Parts: sequence; structure tokens; C-alpha cells
Amino acid sequence: MHTLTLPDIAERYFRRFGFREEMLAHAPPAGIKLIIVIPCYDEPELLLTLNSLRDCSPPRFPVEVLLVINAGAHEVEVKKRNRQSLRVATDWARQQHNDWLHLHCLWVDDLPPKHAGVGLARKIGMDEALRRFARLDYNGMIVCLDADCTVAPNYLQTLEQLQTEQSPGSCTLHFEHRAEQMEDPSLKQGIIYYELFLRYYANALAYSGFPYSMHTIGSSMAVRADIYALSGGMNRRKAGEDFYFLHKVVPLGTFRKVDATAVFPSGRLSERVPFGTGKAQQEWLDNPEKRGLAYHFDIFRDLKSFLSVVPALYKAEDGEYLRIMGAQPETVQDFMSKQNLQERINEIKANSASFKSFRKRFFAWFDGFKVLKFVHYCRDRYYKSVELPVTCNWLLEQHGFTATQEPSELLSLYRRLDKERSLKI
Repeated sequence: MHTLTLPDIAERYFRRFGFREEMLAHAPPAGIKLIIVIPCYDEPELLLTLNSLRDCSPPRFPVEVLLVINAGAHEVEVKKRNRQSLRVATDWARQQHNDWLHLHCLWVDDLPPKHAGVGLARKIGMDEALRRFARLDYNGMIVCLDADCTVAPNYLQTLEQLQTEQSPGSCTLHFEHRAEQMEDPSLKQGIIYYELFLRYYANALAYSGFPYSMHTIGSSMAVRADIYALSGGMNRRKAGEDFYFLHKVVPLGTFRKVDATAVFPSGRLSERVPFGTGKAQQEWLDNPEKRGLAYHFDIFRDLKSFLSVVPALYKAEDGEYLRIMGAQPETVQDFMSKQNLQERINEIKANSASFKSFRKRFFAWFDGFKVLKFVHYCRDRYYKSVELPVTCNWLLEQHGFTATQEPSELLSLYRRLDKERSLKI
């Protein structure tokens, strides 16, 4: 049986999912293990990110950085500021002396208005990275970063070691927003609450037993080249592209949560995307009455109850199914009846030769997006949102931590909890 090479996989990918032709004609350096993709749109902090990469401890092999300087076709003012970013990046590449760090600027100023955004910018860069690895026939790691981030000094060495020794299909990296560097007290509090909310949600999903309880932060994720291609690549979403992408690629290969290094995103305002860090900060300023609320912890108790009976649902006949689901919380019964769960379970069972196969297919259906729909369904109909410190403390108590009401202390505890919660799928 012929095993497909990376060039074969890439060729099939571009026939179906390609967006544009190859942008870099010259070959990548031999031995390359990592290609870092950075979307850049109207970006004032670009040098901070480039300098952070330059100051990393040197890796053993060359690293490429693909800077996707992008704008919509009609964004005239943004294009002017992007040209300044191009000059800054070009000058930086000329002046820096690390022979192992190679920066390439991809100038993309014609994105269609319908899709112009971070998802398409990431796709363009990640597609180009796939082409470059395919030229070498090497299954390297495509790493995502943003143009307002800094990284830990061991960032490149850690990723290179991960790729050469373990080569996971995908991974996420530990992240910490740079709250301490923010001068505006309100925005500083806003980013603390925002990151705390993200960590609460991921850990609450882990408590419930959901197998893919990872953070979905676009600037702290990476994927192996073959998995990127086999998944159909990055989507074109203007926001939330990271959430959908990770939940698509994680089931396709070994997933690792990497805590040995870190990414440090900015906590600044942004108007470009309808949700995410920048939008959350704007809403923090604009809607003080909604500040600091989070999903009620009873939602995750109910989710845990449902996920605990998934093995029983695999074995259940029709009468047993009714008994099992009849013992579930009202939230679960209500939501799952609208999802035609019994019909779906029967369909999945009919295509599964074992529980392992059934479980994989089940969570391909009951994925991160559907879990979020369940959470929102419960929030809107059953459990009103509560103060974030209250629900955070409830979850911390499940792990033996002492309760505290100070948000910055809570965030420190959750960062610690995340590092201690080893996740390998």
C-alpha cells in the first residue's frame, strides 16, 4: 500500500482548498523544522514581536517567519499604515544578524471584503508554510503567532524540540496576557477578567469530562504540516477562526498542551473582530453593568452528568436509552431532545465497530461548538450568569484550592492550575 508523502498530501489540499498561488519562489533553508505565521493588520507593535523572536535562545535549525501584511481591497487608510509596517519589517530583517531567523513579508492588500480578516490572513500564511515544507518533503510544524505578542526566551528551542522528538499533530502553548504592562487601570482589570474567564471555561470543561478542553488562542497554537492539509486547512472566519480550527485538527492526531514555554499577548483594544481579546476590552469599557459575569457552575455539573453516561449510551438498547436519559438533569433532556440525540446515537453506533470508534465519532458530533451551544442554552433558559470570582472559586474548591476574591490572585491560581493539568489526547 502506497503511503502518501507530504508533497502528495499538499497537492491534494491545494486542488481543493487553495486560495492563491505560491508567493515565495525561493526554496526554504535546509533543515528547517518550524515556520511561524504572523498576520499583520494595521499593527503598531510589530517591532516588539519581531525583537522578541530575535532575542530567543538560538534553535539548532533555521526558522522562517512569514509576516502576512494584509488588508481588505478597499481599506485605503489601513494600506497606508501597512506600508509603514512593511518598511519597518524590511529594515528589521536587513539589520538583524541572526543567521538562523529568516523573515519573509507577504504583502496581501486585496482581500475580498466578505472574507477580509484574521482567518483568511492566517490561511494565506499557513498555506505558504505548507508549500515550503512540501518543497523539502519535511513534515514540519506550522506555528501561529500574532503581531502584538512577545514570547518566552525558550520559545523556539521548546517548539523545535517538541517537533523533532515528539512531532504531535497539534498543540497549544501556555499564554499570559501582559496585564502588568497596561497603564489604564480599567483595561488592566478588564484583561485580568477576560483571561480568567477563558481559563475558567477551559477548566470547567475539563471538570465535566469533555476530552477537548483546551484553550483556543490563535497566537498560541501550532499544527503539523500534514495534519493542517488533511484537516482542510485554516478557515476564512473574521473571528473565532482559532476555535473552529483547533476543534477540527485536534482529533486528527496526537494533541499536546505545552507549558514549558509561553506566549504573552497584548491586552489592547481592537475594533477589527466581533469577539476576542480586543472586542472584550471594548465591551468592558462600554458595558460596565455586564462586567465580571461568567457561566454558572451548575451548567458544567449537568454536562458532567451527561458525559458520564456516554459509555452506557453505547451499550443501551431503546428501552435502556429512555431510562438513562430520563435520569439526566432537565437541561440535558431538554437540549438533547432538540438535537435528536437518540437518532444520532443509533446512527453513530451503526457505524462503529467498537466503543473507541463510537467515542471518536460521538465527540466529532458533540464537539466544542455543540458544547458551547449547550452552555449558552443553559445560560439563557436555566442558569443565569454569576459573578466570575464566585464561579471560579467553586471550581478551584473542586481541586483543593483555598478560595479568594481577588481577581489577580484568582488568575495566578488558574494559570497554575492550567500548568498542572497535563493534557495529551
